[in-house]
Amino acid sequence: MDVLREIDVNKNLAVALGFFDGIHLGHKKIITTLVHEAQARGIESAVITFEKNPANYFNETETPCIQSFKDKEILLEALGVDYLYELDFEQYKELSAENYLEDVLVKNFSPKLVVVGYNHTFGKDKSGNSAFLQNNSSKYNYECIVIPEQKTTSGFTVSSSEIRENVKKGNLPAIKPMLGRNFSVRNSVIKGNKMATSLGYPTANIIWPDSMVKLPYGVYFGFTQLKNKIQPTLISWGVRPTLTDGKTEMIEAHIYDFNENLYGKIISVIFSKKLRPEETFANAAQLKNKIRADYAEFQKWAKSLL
Repeated sequence: MDVLREIDVNKNLAVALGFFDGIHLGHKKIITTLVHEAQARGIESAVITFEKNPANYFNETETPCIQSFKDKEILLEALGVDYLYELDFEQYKELSAENYLEDVLVKNFSPKLVVVGYNHTFGKDKSGNSAFLQNNSSKYNYECIVIPEQKTTSGFTVSSSEIRENVKKGNLPAIKPMLGRNFSVRNSVIKGNKMATSLGYPTANIIWPDSMVKLPYGVYFGFTQLKNKIQPTLISWGVRPTLTDGKTEMIEAHIYDFNENLYGKIISVIFSKKLRPEETFANAAQLKNKIRADYAEFQKWAKSLL
């Protein structure tokens, strides 16, 4: 998949439009439809999105992302997309829906197919939507497919906003059916203060990106992924109030049956189940006893997976 930050003239494509934060099941339906229909027509597929969430240009508070752009790129490539355009929304935010359609999409891409979700909007003041694209399809000689609302097997509507709210609440069981996978955080491993090692439980430490929505502090069961290798992991996420000043957030991942040096390597920490909230203990001995109990529970869980 080619990733481009600026538009180049690339004619006769099948294109999907949207921000696609999280690549949840609704997004996946759009992308798989795009790729399948492009292949059926013998043309290439492109996802046209923006580097920053357009909502952040209009709302008073910034909307946190569900995933990093790198994760988005990885998932889109795995779904078979040929081109990903990550554009600067600043350059397009004043265009009307008609100007954006004619002067950006049609002029540069001459799309043969446009795929969008049912609630997609674009253009200044959200003047364009899926109906607008359908109504103009004959004029600009493209077919338009609108993907309807997607629901989980339990009947809940799949949306990025719902996923964000459930991440904030720590409601992992509600997140997975909407994402189609467990929630995860990806970053490079940094050196810590060796406190976990001194307690007998060495960890791989990563920073939670400020741009991403955050789970409540706590201890979780999950996994660590390094390239294609996935290992059960006991995860501590928070500010470590017992042994630090309680001001620096950190993800500490104790990987089951693993002792390799991961400094500088990029890993994904995957959250599967919450064990308990973060707690403050009177001293290191009490903390170590609690970690020992946590690890015993984690060990049972990890062995059940092997």
